[in-house]
Amino acid sequence: MRIRQTIGLTTVILSLTLLVPACGSSGSPDSSTSGVDGSKQLIALTDGEKGTVCDWMIARAGSYGNPGTCDRTLPAPMTPVFVYLDQAACIADSPGPSRTGCQATVAQLEACIKTLPACATATDVSNSSACALLSSC
Repeated sequence: MRIRQTIGLTTVILSLTLLVPACGSSGSPDSSTSGVDGSKQLIALTDGEKGTVCDWMIARAGSYGNPGTCDRTLPAPMTPVFVYLDQAACIADSPGPSRTGCQATVAQLEACIKTLPACATATDVSNSSACALLSSC
């Protein structure tokens, strides 16, 4: 998963954050994991698995929709990074097989997201040591 198009998980997974039900989607914010096999590499996930991970991640640290529950009008670096119009946009922003430098697993992404606040920003992600492994994703 990438950290939003603003910085891009092209710039983080930069794609990752922790939140309350109001700042999320269909995923359960109380779930400790996404339910996807934690040992799987992010670049090896199917679109269905990416959707599951996206929903879990967004429920904890971002929002779907426009405007959604995270304020997209804040100046960088206060702009939330895990905001997508919908699940399809999150899946499209996820690292694919061609991003061979990304060796992070689902468990590593989940560990990162668990350290982040609701509507996490790029600053939140960069300040989390648990998220460092995801920078190549």
